[in-house]
Parts: sequence; structure tokens; C-alpha cells
Amino acid sequence: MFEQHFGFTQPPFRKDLPPHSLYRSQGHVELTTRLRLAAERCHIAIVTGDAGAGKSTALRAIAQTLGLGGFRFLYTANPTLSARDLYRQWLRDLRVPPPFTAAEARRVLREALVGSREAGKVTALIVDEAHLLAPAMLEELRMLTSFEMDAAPVFALILAGHPELAHVLSSPRCQALAQRVGVRYHLGSMTWDETKAYVLHHFQFAGVTHPLVTDGAMRQVFQHSHGTPRTINRLILRTLELAYCHQQQLVDEETVELALAE
Repeated sequence: MFEQHFGFTQPPFRKDLPPHSLYRSQGHVELTTRLRLAAERCHIAIVTGDAGAGKSTALRAIAQTLGLGGFRFLYTANPTLSARDLYRQWLRDLRVPPPFTAAEARRVLREALVGSREAGKVTALIVDEAHLLAPAMLEELRMLTSFEMDAAPVFALILAGHPELAHVLSSPRCQALAQRVGVRYHLGSMTWDETKAYVLHHFQFAGVTHPLVTDGAMRQVFQHSHGTPRTINRLILRTLELAYCHQQQLVDEETVELALAE
């Protein structure tokens, strides 16, 4: 479609970029640093941010980077799973035959995590979209980590979700879990300068170094997206499609307005 028209050698804003090719905003750098700390020290980490802010991208980047060393990351983006199904999924990821009941699966998972640490491998359990976790599941996760109270921690637990996750954990019924949190971070939106650099970074990675978006159009993109990467991606891609349809070489303010009107 528009890639050849603008001179791209590959689609821009790909989701499968390797970690070293991602744009590193100040927030992204700080988040990945804190996630590394949580993994290395086997902490419970709480990561919040608005939809599309880049939480999952940061999780993927740290998992791919640390996964090359002495770390193992077990990821789930389905917070509606029952405790039994979640534990069984993690056990299968560890290549351990999962028991049928939730209690037995929790026990075997603990043993597997301890064994992994004793073998020199640190495991990080990641639950994305964790703001959707039911209170009963949060209590289950507390129970999973409870054996750490009188011993050195053996695995990391990372809960990532929308800002309401922080409100859920501040409720009295979640205090026991909240008190064990060692790392907290809220990923905010990008600044105006970061938004411009983010778009240019993705254009350059896709093979285009000449300007494709006017300053006025970029300002409109920033104002509409509020610096949220996912919204920027969708809006810029749509403007490129419209510019291609009208045989334009530049995305201007009128093109952005057309995209927003759709």
C-alpha cells in the first residue's frame, strides 16, 4: 500500500521490533530499569499506565533482554483465568505436569519456583491487564508469595494494568499484598519533544529519513493522542494511508483532520 509510495523498506510502527530498536522515552527507560530491579531482587512490582502507554512493550523488552541470561519470564494477559488455570498454565510453561486442583497446583508451582532458583534461574511471573483481576485472585497471588516472609524471595511477581490497579491495591482487603510490593511505577504519556522523536524514530527504522509530516500536522497528532504511543501509531498510519490515496508526499493538517473525522 503506502510503504512504496513514501519509500519505506518495511512497515512503520511494527509491534515486533527487537528491544534494542525500541524508542526509549524517559518513562520507558525508568520503567525498564525498575522492572530489571524487580526481577533481580525477586520483588513484587506494580506497573500502571493508561491504555496504550507502552506497558506491554516495556514488559516484552525486559523479558527478551533478561531472558537471555539467568532469568525466565512467564507471561499471561488473561487475568480472567481461575487460580487453578493460571497456576496450571505457569506450570506448563515451566514444563512441569500440572495437578488438577488449585491448592495442589499452587504447591507444585511453589516447589518448581524454588527448584528453579536453586538451579540458578530466577523466574518472573507477569500478569498483564491486572486491573481486571478479581479480589479472590489477588488473594491467591498473595498466598503464592506468602512463603517468602521467613525466607529469601525466590521469584518476582509483576502486575501491570490501568491506573485503577493502584486503587484496588489500596483497599483494606488488599493490604496484605500491597505491603509486600517492592517496586511501583506509573508510566505516563510522552512529552511533545518525545512524541516527535518517537515518530521520527519509527520512520527511520522503517527506512525513511526525509520529512513525512508537517510540524502543524505533528502538533495535531500530539494534541489528539496526548503522547500515548498506541494512539500515535494508529493516527499516523491512517494519515499515511490518506496521503497515499490523495497522492501526497507530506501529511499536512488537513490530512490529520480527515483522519480524525473518520
